[in-house]
Amino acid sequence: MPNARTATAKDFDEAAQNHANASWIFLIISAVVVYFWSWWALIPAALWLLKVVQSISCTMQARNLRQGTYRIPNPNNGKPD
Repeated sequence: MPNARTATAKDFDEAAQNHANASWIFLIISAVVVYFWSWWALIPAALWLLKVVQSISCTMQARNLRQGTYRIPNPNNGKPD
């Protein structure tokens, strides 16, 4: 997660992409675990959900920075990438 007080919108976009990539990995792991151990798949499934939420959050923060509506004091608020 980028530093909320100094990050640019591009930093949040990169973090969102990293979280999205990790969510695919956890989804694949969940599918494999379901096949072999059924109930144990709840652990990687919970991690998958966490990564999806983090990706969406980073995307929303990047949008807020671009629009100038970011709530945390940041010198990049309202600036283009």
